[in-house]
Amino acid sequence: MKGGKAGYLAPLVLTMACALLLLPAWLQGGTQGHDLFHHLLSGHYFAQQLWQGDLYPRWLMGMNGGFGSPTFFFYPPLPYYVSALFAGPGALPQQAVYPLLASASLGLWLSGLFAYLWLRGFSPPGRALTVSLLYLALPYHLAMDLYARFALAEFWAFAWAPLILLAQDLAIRNQRHGLPLLALGLALLAYSHLPSLLLMLGLISLRALWQAKRARTWRPCWLTLGAQGLGLCMAAALLLPALSDQNAISMELMRGGMFDYRRNFLDRLPGGWGDWRFRAHLTWQSLLTLALLLTAWAASREPRHPELLCWGTIGVLAFLMMLPLSQPLWSLLPPLQRVQFPWRLNLILALATVAVVALGTPVHKPWQWLWWGLLLLTLISSLAYIHSSPLTQAPTRAAIASEFDSKRSAREYRPRQVPSGMFAPTLLAWTEEFQPPVSADPPIASWTVQGWQPRQLMLEVTASAPTRLVLHQYDYPGWQAWLDESLLLTVSANRQGLLQVWVPAGSHSLSVRLMARWPERVGNGLTLLGWLLWLGLACCRQRSPLER
Repeated sequence: MKGGKAGYLAPLVLTMACALLLLPAWLQGGTQGHDLFHHLLSGHYFAQQLWQGDLYPRWLMGMNGGFGSPTFFFYPPLPYYVSALFAGPGALPQQAVYPLLASASLGLWLSGLFAYLWLRGFSPPGRALTVSLLYLALPYHLAMDLYARFALAEFWAFAWAPLILLAQDLAIRNQRHGLPLLALGLALLAYSHLPSLLLMLGLISLRALWQAKRARTWRPCWLTLGAQGLGLCMAAALLLPALSDQNAISMELMRGGMFDYRRNFLDRLPGGWGDWRFRAHLTWQSLLTLALLLTAWAASREPRHPELLCWGTIGVLAFLMMLPLSQPLWSLLPPLQRVQFPWRLNLILALATVAVVALGTPVHKPWQWLWWGLLLLTLISSLAYIHSSPLTQAPTRAAIASEFDSKRSAREYRPRQVPSGMFAPTLLAWTEEFQPPVSADPPIASWTVQGWQPRQLMLEVTASAPTRLVLHQYDYPGWQAWLDESLLLTVSANRQGLLQVWVPAGSHSLSVRLMARWPERVGNGLTLLGWLLWLGLACCRQRSPLER
């Protein structure tokens, strides 16, 4: 296929492929994947507040039975901005899965497009387009990450990863827009999925060191380091609160139990047909992906070609890091442990696989037939898993309704002041239907709600004696109260973790606001600075000092 023709056909071919690959999910209304209900609730209430004018809905007021949740002080928002655009104002909870599927569809299409643009830099356009289709269909990308896990945030990481590699290649080849594109890709990945950001930071750092050794200059390292610094600065609005305020929530739950990296190595295979355990099939599909890489590498005309050698080695190392034998290395690298699941290195394995397939030119027919046979087995295995696994089946309307009854966020976002026993879904269900937004102890006060908005509660209070008011929002660092807009009152948490404030006798206006603390303020300032620097770098006609 000629280059020009492939370039014109690529968007259309990728659109058709994405429609085919996601058709089962659309027809059945999503899957029962691991993270579905977290994304359903977070996406719905994020969209609701966004369309009400809250440009960055960090505090989701309607979550947790109407008591609020600090989810987006910590969780990347970009996939939800996309789903919110598809949801529109007034979206219904029972239809909340469809904006998420639309977001996933766009993410899948972008992953194919950026993979094509990246691969086209070192392979013919027709081959690059074909291999980008392989990238879409690789088991971890599609069957596991979307259908089995409904991991929307990580699914979007597959879109930005090839963009980052494309930008790094452009920057090292002295292309003027390579450096700003690399910073942009890293910032977008930070706003999508933080564990994948850690993996990609490591990958491009290793590639920069390898390229520096080949070129006998430190320039690739300085370029990559500069882009990393700028990209992280552009994402500081998320990163600084997420890293600084972890003691305000139950983040320890993300480091133990089922999230402990020591319990998530690839260590089992399916026991036979009918064994649809997630971890067993994840191991099997990872082995098939590695086999595709090794076969394409062995069949290549020049298996010792530097780029082929680099990507083949990266792919093999990524697979080995998913096995229990790598645990000592994980224990020596605490930042790597924040990836949580070693099998998330399937992202790196997928990138290495498509790079090797695009670079390698098979010269012997037996190798070609073996590779195509492995590909057929991989696709059949993925299709069988999607068809038969309990995780990939349609969610029931009753299950969705039950989640929206309690509106409970993921357990790790429980504010520390809230007792874990009070965070059960059964205790949160329908609380906003049966409880007023404010209560008084002793009940000698009356009030009128003047405003009940995210991060801002306003009341007119009349009390015959000093009274403790309990406002039905969870306590969280940053809540402050003012009496008559002048006197600062003390805010604390009651036994249920709800806001409480003492008001004096008389008629007063009470304003309670969740103020931006220093991590949020400094993060917003750094992000503004980062984007201004990025804009100047992108518009500059001359190459920056790092690029020279």
